[in-house]
Amino acid sequence: MGSRRHFESRGLRRGRLSSLAALVAMLSGCGHSAAQPTPPVPVAPVTLVAAPTPPRVVIFSIDGLRPDALLQAGAPAIAGLAARGASTWRAQTVMPSTTLPSHASMLSGYVPSAHGITWDDYRPENGPIAVPTVFSIARAAGLRTVLVAGKEKFRQLDVPGMVQRFDLCAGDDQEVATRAVGEAMAGFDLMFVHLPQTDLTGHAQGWMSAAYLDAIAGADRAVGRVLAALPAGTTVIVTADHGGHDWSHGTTQAADMLIPWVVAGPRVAARTLTTRVVTTDTAATAAWVLGLSLPGGATGRPVLEAFEPSR
Repeated sequence: MGSRRHFESRGLRRGRLSSLAALVAMLSGCGHSAAQPTPPVPVAPVTLVAAPTPPRVVIFSIDGLRPDALLQAGAPAIAGLAARGASTWRAQTVMPSTTLPSHASMLSGYVPSAHGITWDDYRPENGPIAVPTVFSIARAAGLRTVLVAGKEKFRQLDVPGMVQRFDLCAGDDQEVATRAVGEAMAGFDLMFVHLPQTDLTGHAQGWMSAAYLDAIAGADRAVGRVLAALPAGTTVIVTADHGGHDWSHGTTQAADMLIPWVVAGPRVAARTLTTRVVTTDTAATAAWVLGLSLPGGATGRPVLEAFEPSR
């Protein structure tokens, strides 16, 4: 009896072991072995997005530049801007078509009857321009403003605290360019660069003279030097305050009133402008590029035809 129970016990243990081995084999075949490592979870690659570049604007004013003379002189730097940007050779200045009233309109967006500057020499007793300018609007927005000019009369446009860097040069385009290059490297949001030599040569040698055309070529070299120092993504406007005829200007005739207007930079379309452009539109366009706007009393309007629509 005892032997029988011992035999049955041994048989029972063998049956249990066989069943356990079968179960282990089955689990191993299904891939559920605890010894197998957990496969790694795939991680999507991270794409780094660069911060948007803040807008910057440079306005070049070539004093006394006639559009037809610009086309004759052979100005590769300005021609290159026109080729990749938007341009018109039939923009118009304001009356009186002289340096200080025209620049006051160019930088404020107001016509002379509104900004009040109708004289053309520096008169400190009259005080600075009485209306807001694109500089004062930019400063109110916390932007860095720079003005580099070749004539003392530009002090009339220097409202205290509105131009952080005011550089006055002694009537030479290359000196102006050297100062502007330094300011570009120091950093800016809005910079105005006035090149005086073309106007000075027109008064001394005559508009459309060989010397006048040479002065335009020199102004173009100055523009090229500054362009080479500008940060990528800068919007550039090239224009003038007035033209000229014989040895003077200031009349309503086309030679005095017509000015070039060129803009190049981000979102600017390569096209010839059909919009009528007036010098007051320069301030409005510069403000618009910076994300700002002129006061309601200004007549200047952004030249939106020059830009591709935002997406």
